[in-house]
Amino acid sequence: MQSDKLRVRRRAASMLTMALALRLMMALGVEDWTARTLEAWLSPPVPAAAMASVAPEPTQEPEQKASEPAQQEPSVPPSLEGDKLVFTEEDAAAITIGGACTYDVDPWELLQRESVLDSDQDGPTVLIVHTHTSEAYTMEVGWEYDENETARTQDTEYSVVRVGRVLAEGLEARGISVLHDTSFNDYPSYNGAYNSTLKKIQQWVEEYPTIQMVIDIHRDAGANADGTPVRHAVTLDGVETAQLMLVVGTDQGGLSHPDWQDNLSWALKLQAVLERQWPGLCRNLDLRTERFNQHMTPGSLLIEVGSSGNTLKEALAAAELLADGLADLIEGT
Repeated sequence: MQSDKLRVRRRAASMLTMALALRLMMALGVEDWTARTLEAWLSPPVPAAAMASVAPEPTQEPEQKASEPAQQEPSVPPSLEGDKLVFTEEDAAAITIGGACTYDVDPWELLQRESVLDSDQDGPTVLIVHTHTSEAYTMEVGWEYDENETARTQDTEYSVVRVGRVLAEGLEARGISVLHDTSFNDYPSYNGAYNSTLKKIQQWVEEYPTIQMVIDIHRDAGANADGTPVRHAVTLDGVETAQLMLVVGTDQGGLSHPDWQDNLSWALKLQAVLERQWPGLCRNLDLRTERFNQHMTPGSLLIEVGSSGNTLKEALAAAELLADGLADLIEGT
């Protein structure tokens, strides 16, 4: 018992001495690790049971500067910044080629053909003309017009000229420079209309060699068995819309047109783009023996927008879609 008291006194004296030494070291700036060692030696031991009951304090991570989020590239739809449109065998298989021309053509090979058009020009690249300028549509209430013949008028607000204007406006809204020739070629005489149009195309191309495509806007005609005019229409997003027919000329009729397959390649690509977005908008592509002035540029096309049984309202709806599809094709090639 007496020896236990002696040991306690000696330990207390040692602890007092070490405490004084610790204060002296800290005052003199002795290395921090030595001071911590002495401090730990002087601390009373903690029973294991008490250690188990004490929850460990969470480790504090050193404060870091918040990193800035990585810059993400904007998502750009294909064909808007140089991305080329890609066509598939399914696109080719979905297109039926009709017409009087008996040439054997391969739509898949022509869809893969590199375009010869150069739309990156400092000047107008599209010329819109109307060989049959007075072609018009079935009248409806509020859309009446003066006829000079059945479904024909000199009032360009109700003829295919207005369809061409909507097409031009749609292309220009997408940044594509357009010329729109609204002069008459089929009045007062229907005969010689294509020769009249050719002269005007030659003048425009001479003045603006940047023109890569000439689009001749028509409307089709025909009669049902009961004598009523034929109507070609489809409902798209709830809107009654005239169907389009792309007409491509060749040299089979005897007129020179050595590069007609370039025009056909362009027409196939346009039809593929339109049908991807609006299935049913296009009728069968019409390959013909006539040339239709398409030898003037590699992108020249004749497009029938509806028929005489359609209304102008339906034709204008189709023209808006045609403008979007053609702009997509131009930007994507």
